[in-house]
Amino acid sequence: MSFLTSVLDHLKSFWTENLLPAAKTLIRKTRKEEPLRLPAPFTPDEDADTKQYEAHPSSAYMMLKMIFRDIGRYNAVIETLGRDFLTAMPKGAYKSRLGQIGFLHRRRHEEVANPQVAAFIEEAHAHEKSSPESWDEWDHANLREIEILYRHHCQVDPELIERRARLGYEGRRVHRDVMRNNDWDTARPFLEDMIDLTRRIAESKCLRDNEHDTESPYQALMREYIPGFRIADIETLFGQMTKKLDDLLPQILDKQAKEDAPIPLKGPFPETQQMWLNETLLRAIGFDFSRGGLYETGFNPVEGGTPEDTHLVIKSVNESNFLISMKSTLHEGGHGLYVQGLPRDVWRYQPVGHDMGNAWHESQALMIEMILGRRREFFEYLAPRVEGLFQKFGDPSMSAENLYKLKTRVRKTADRKTADEVTYFHHINLRFELERKLFSGALEVKDLPEAWDAQMDKTFGDMPESSCMGCLQDVHWFVGKFGYFPSYALGHMIAAQLYTVMRKDIQNIPELLSEGNLIPVRDWLNHKVHKQGRLRRPGALIEEITGGPLTPAPLLAHFEERYLHSV
Repeated sequence: MSFLTSVLDHLKSFWTENLLPAAKTLIRKTRKEEPLRLPAPFTPDEDADTKQYEAHPSSAYMMLKMIFRDIGRYNAVIETLGRDFLTAMPKGAYKSRLGQIGFLHRRRHEEVANPQVAAFIEEAHAHEKSSPESWDEWDHANLREIEILYRHHCQVDPELIERRARLGYEGRRVHRDVMRNNDWDTARPFLEDMIDLTRRIAESKCLRDNEHDTESPYQALMREYIPGFRIADIETLFGQMTKKLDDLLPQILDKQAKEDAPIPLKGPFPETQQMWLNETLLRAIGFDFSRGGLYETGFNPVEGGTPEDTHLVIKSVNESNFLISMKSTLHEGGHGLYVQGLPRDVWRYQPVGHDMGNAWHESQALMIEMILGRRREFFEYLAPRVEGLFQKFGDPSMSAENLYKLKTRVRKTADRKTADEVTYFHHINLRFELERKLFSGALEVKDLPEAWDAQMDKTFGDMPESSCMGCLQDVHWFVGKFGYFPSYALGHMIAAQLYTVMRKDIQNIPELLSEGNLIPVRDWLNHKVHKQGRLRRPGALIEEITGGPLTPAPLLAHFEERYLHSV
């Protein structure tokens, strides 16, 4: 038996170390060289009158539209499986679901990165140049976005994409468990693996800025979430915010210290009533429940899906404070309006029909949750309804003024998710700085808790009580979303800048809020932002809507108006 065992071990070692790597290399090589699987031109289960099926003189461009139609279908299936993973998947399906999601991510990537896609792009560009009269602005933009997607994927090993997808979904469970147990010892090796994998992917995505310079891995990561923004742009905007907030924040804290403190809420607030309230508020902002739904999860909240099947997922409600799930619902609802408003009727699945990236996505969420959802008029609408819903008649904590105070109280806290809108920026800036250090090699994962605590102490004069309130609190790093965090602060700036124009176009916003009717707001956002898809580049869209480039000035003016000049 010992001889047989030795032979089997030797064969296993030979397979693992020699044959298996060779087989994987051969498979990858063969896949790159084999002809692209041509998609069917039309399937009767979907509308045929969309632009993706419209005949075009460029046969190469027509092929690209069909290829990216099928890539869009991959996206839709991945989104649906992912939301089910969070809300309805039985525990026994965990491992098989990871395999399914990983496989789909890999296949989608391979379809995008196939060299024949590059050949079609080159041929389509030639036709675009020789026959410009055949190309309208949407076709120009669609070809541009197809090329951007190809360049973003073409150098990445499909195996890395599959591994990251699996590890990302594993990360949701790991994050949930380490938060329950304040378990840094388990979190550390997982984060090390995730960062190492993400760095390898980022390094293969780096583009050459000019003849001599190649972008940094962190810039390459940021491109996935915040297209159109450079690190230098964000440093400038964040520097302006930091300088002004250093002056504003002490004034706001001093003003509120002289006012009566808000009265804490007294629960319980039953789950059924909370979810009824949340769904009612989604209808008030114009979310279409015939094309979407609201779901609870034991994981962190997330939005997603497609314009026809939009899933808003919030964390299971806290029965001691209904404002927590309400905040999450309004935030995810803003995301949902964006998804449902995309130009699905004419550009379904095509890259030009996608959203503008996460900074713009967060702008839509923060417009609803923070800019509008924290105005006094909104609480004038809300107060009598929640007083009756939760049978808190005469409870002073349920008054409109007290609810407004609770949601606009500014305080220094270690927890990003419960932070007020003024100090929220500092939470994002901290993560932006630490992420860059992690990917430049200036910071190792083992030193992350100390670096986090030191930065928090420098910013707020206080340190988290535990790792759960410190570097473990966010799910983003556990799912591999490095480069995402700046989108929150940029989104807040975009929302405030859009609001300066919106309030001129819709002059009765206070009255609409007090009536619980945000349909005109949804329609304005739909016309200005959602239906535009990716027709414009991000910088061009903000200039088209507001008349100038992105600046933190409107957000800072919003802070002054709400927190220093309001009565």
